[in-house]
Amino acid sequence: MKKLVLSLVAVAAFGFTANAQEKEKPTYGFQEGNFMIEGSFQISDRVVKDSDSGDKQKMTHYKFNPKIGYFLSDKVAVGASLGFGKGFLESDVLADDVTGTTLFAGAFARYYFLELGNRFKTYAEVGVGYQENKVSDAKYKETGIAAGIDLGFNYFVTEKLAVTFALGNVFSYSNYDVKVDGVKEGSISNTDANLNVFNNFFDNATFGLVYKF
Repeated sequence: MKKLVLSLVAVAAFGFTANAQEKEKPTYGFQEGNFMIEGSFQISDRVVKDSDSGDKQKMTHYKFNPKIGYFLSDKVAVGASLGFGKGFLESDVLADDVTGTTLFAGAFARYYFLELGNRFKTYAEVGVGYQENKVSDAKYKETGIAAGIDLGFNYFVTEKLAVTFALGNVFSYSNYDVKVDGVKEGSISNTDANLNVFNNFFDNATFGLVYKF
């Protein structure tokens, strides 16, 4: 009888320990009702050289993109997005460098379609909103609609914090009114698709952090 009681106690203790360990196992990813805050940063630096004259143009652009989103399910999130950018153009044919700024405000929808292990979550995102591009020295301004489709993934460092790697300009569309000195000069419409994922990653990768709560 004594041995039977001890055996039952041992089994109960083992079950309790296993259950506690199972509960303590970390879970990575998103669930319905979660919120997320994301901040990403992008740097683009390109040099273009004229093969005939040898003149060079260097274009440098910085962009910061904060977002807040709400998860309708463990795979679908919707939210609001802002964008702040600043660009510099250095050219051998211009007397002075040109500085430009970009502002963006819009909405996005994100779908997580593939998991690579427990920590990697791959997504596709559609965004649309209002964008303003200005070149201060020339008093040149573009205002209008910008939309795009991006691919990316999150890598969860902890249960609540993840690193973001996003590919920019997989597909984009924009339509702007152009004003110079406050006078409308016309409009610009542009559609661009860059489906070379590897080239896209190295040329336009955006890095950031996501915090879920």
